[in-house]
Amino acid sequence: MNEVIQCLLNRRSIRSYTDEPITAEELHTILQCGLYAPNGGNNQVVRFTAITKREVLDELDKLAGQEFLKMVPIEGQYMNKAIYKARKNPAGYNFTFHAPVLIIASAPKGWPNGMADSACALDNMIIAATALGLGACWVNQPHWLTDNTPMRDYLRAYGILDTEEIYGSMVVGHPATPTPRPAPRKEGRAAIF
Repeated sequence: MNEVIQCLLNRRSIRSYTDEPITAEELHTILQCGLYAPNGGNNQVVRFTAITKREVLDELDKLAGQEFLKMVPIEGQYMNKAIYKARKNPAGYNFTFHAPVLIIASAPKGWPNGMADSACALDNMIIAATALGLGACWVNQPHWLTDNTPMRDYLRAYGILDTEEIYGSMVVGHPATPTPRPAPRKEGRAAIF
């Protein structure tokens, strides 16, 4: 089977990482794959912020937990998972899974294709990480907190502009456990006419 197809079929979200950092070359390759992702009109407005400092990642985990702890769950919202996780373990909230790198995708606020362009880029980078033998996982928390004042104040120091929205993010590193087998695919999700 084609290596690219095999990589797509074998990719899994990894939520446990070793302390081993990824190399500068690996990070550069992953970011390049994001920069070359499809984007509406080839406008290339999505920017990527890669955070590799452990103390910054730990502070982001802590800050996210504090902010989710203040929120009230709203029935039917996926973000409730983050709120309940913060309530369960307020002192140990961790959305980065101790990965050595967090990559944030941001674009101008209100950009009509912001989510689509960011999602394409993040998917390219997740597949690139898999192809390099690394693990990766999309993480929603920075997007969910894109309008949160304490989170925005903190991220400003790392280049996230006030005129931007965080559309998505991912973590990447060396998996601490074997890659899980895929869950069976649900029937009826693809139709050919």
